Amino acid sequence: MPTFPKSSLPVLLLGLAIPDVARAQKLDKQDKAFLESVQPIMLTDEEKTFRGLKKKEDRAEFQKIFWARRDPDLETEENEYQEEYLALKAEVDREIKVPGRPGSATDCGRVLILLGKPDEVKQEPASSAPGRLPETWILRNGPKRTFEGGEATIAFDELCRAHADVGEQLNRIAERRIAHPNVGYRMKEGRLTKLVDLLPKPSPAQALLKQPRQDFPVAAQASFLKVSDGGTALLGLIRGDATGLTVTEDGGKKMLKLVVAANALDEAGKPAAFSEETRFAEVAADGSFVASFRMGLKPGKYTLQAGALDEKTGKGALASLPVEAPDLNNGALSMASLLIVRAVDEVPEGAPEDPENPYAAFSLGRARLVPFFGESLSKSEAPSFFYQFYDLKVDPATGKASGVASLSVLKDGKAVVAKAPDQPFDQPVGGTVVGPVPLAKYEPGKYVVQLKVADKVAGTEKVQEVPFQVTP
Repeated sequence: MPTFPKSSLPVLLLGLAIPDVARAQKLDKQDKAFLESVQPIMLTDEEKTFRGLKKKEDRAEFQKIFWARRDPDLETEENEYQEEYLALKAEVDREIKVPGRPGSATDCGRVLILLGKPDEVKQEPASSAPGRLPETWILRNGPKRTFEGGEATIAFDELCRAHADVGEQLNRIAERRIAHPNVGYRMKEGRLTKLVDLLPKPSPAQALLKQPRQDFPVAAQASFLKVSDGGTALLGLIRGDATGLTVTEDGGKKMLKLVVAANALDEAGKPAAFSEETRFAEVAADGSFVASFRMGLKPGKYTLQAGALDEKTGKGALASLPVEAPDLNNGALSMASLLIVRAVDEVPEGAPEDPENPYAAFSLGRARLVPFFGESLSKSEAPSFFYQFYDLKVDPATGKASGVASLSVLKDGKAVVAKAPDQPFDQPVGGTVVGPVPLAKYEPGKYVVQLKVADKVAGTEKVQEVPFQVTP
């Protein structure tokens, strides 16, 4: 049984929403008041971004974006979540009384805001000490909350403080309150991009999304990776036929300039995320092109619409497929999509970003993945396999995780025809690229690449399989 090599690739999370910003700026009274008012629901990276903004105008724009990210319906003037949150916060401040801080700033307050009222409260025996008594809250599954085992038990001290692990779990719940992770804090020329420029505008590409058509054959596929702020990013590819489109020559290559547009419709049929980017795609010998797109999504089920538009001819085409965005920030072992890639391009240090590269959506730091489209690979190919996993449990005694990743290729889903050496990891997040794997000696037929990741500290294991077919 042959083994195959492992390429070196740093483990990076996609930086979809949170930019690198300057060191913390001095905030005025209004800015501090805003931070205090949203502390129960603000993400750590959001606060870092806000504090790093240099201009007062950018901090004001940040607040608009902050609430828009949580607005359940961006097409209405009202922000129902903002109104509900501010009313609930005021109620919590009246109900929870502790010395020196508003009730909403306590762990008790965050639980009430993010999870709702407990089903049962157990108090410690009464004492002569003034103020609140230590309490244990029991919260059971309901319409807006689900716990493993059906319920959660949280103990608070007399100052409404809970164990540190509770704070980490509440941070993950706060992240899930973001309805539009694709609406982010994007910097351009040192300034924060305005909310109005982040939202979709009337355009030929948006018209294509609203009134789908197929002027040429097109298909789409989707994969998922974790975003730097804990959310989930959909990384997609579209493949189409360039016949009849505006093809130009560039350095001996046939190239095609396209607008790649996509949106994700939730189960109610409303747009939950969108993307519109210009890409320069190479036309292959068979007349096809491939280009990428990316968007942030909350975990859940969607209908993905993705397509391409040739602005010169006006021709456009849209494909549709069901997708389910996984929760990659649940505090337990999870996996990104296992990708079969044609190459991993290294972007030279100091080189400018290339947002119009056809595979720009698959950029991770200074590396750019070039995935295959579809499951069919010829014997002349030499694919590699990219994987990432998240949230291995850390051993309190050592301060390190302990995980092992195993990657194999199976023939007809059974016999192992190739296996990579087991890869140990001692950090919570891990991953790499394995390959390239020449297919010249592989018989035509159906294969499966299988990834197993074992979390030895937690005693859990995840398995993921991706089929592919070798053709002559």
